[in-house]
Amino acid sequence: MISIKVVVVPGTVKEVALNDGATVRDALDAASQSSEGYAIQVDGVSNATLDTPLRDGQRVALSVGAKGNS
Repeated sequence: MISIKVVVVPGTVKEVALNDGATVRDALDAASQSSEGYAIQVDGVSNATLDTPLRDGQRVALSVGAKGNS
């Protein structure tokens, strides 16, 4: 089993327990959190996808993309 923190910015932090080999999708499902409209980061790296594999102790962060002035 691995322990993952799912962080929604701004918002909540949920810690979920998953089986070894779990992905970002598994973590979001366990936290009852959709990724729609959010950028996904794993431990601060922004190229994560729903299929990114996770290791024990990692943090999945979902954040709304910042928009600049146009």
